[in-house]
Amino acid sequence: MLLLLSWSPGVAGGRGTSGPPRGLTIYGQTLWNLEALLHDTFGKDTVCLRLRDDAFVSATCGDFGHYGYWKNMFVGARHSRFKLVSRAHAPALGNVVPIRVRGLYVFCGNFPVAFAPLAEPGKRSDRWLVLLHGSAMLPFTCL
Repeated sequence: MLLLLSWSPGVAGGRGTSGPPRGLTIYGQTLWNLEALLHDTFGKDTVCLRLRDDAFVSATCGDFGHYGYWKNMFVGARHSRFKLVSRAHAPALGNVVPIRVRGLYVFCGNFPVAFAPLAEPGKRSDRWLVLLHGSAMLPFTCL
């Protein structure tokens, strides 16, 4: 996975930071908020991405054929802007699948889209975190 981040001292080691480090790209901020949400939700437990349904889980991590282990980049990230939301049905986002954490969807609010070609004109306040399939990178963004 290619990460477009600006590195600064303390990015990986800060404790309980209240926001992403200065200088991160929108994609870096997206990853920071995702990781903060994972820390807020799972604490220090091992976290992995279940590949069959794009869901972050902890207790059921298995082999690499079915799970992608998550490597923390922002160790002290906490207090994500993203929120977990229960919905009867997945948000309608076309051909992308929204990410879930412990069975709940990740709501981004009006967080910007990390990949300019996917951004719609105007400001939206109802974005959801998704994983874009189709490349080796599997990037995360809010749509």
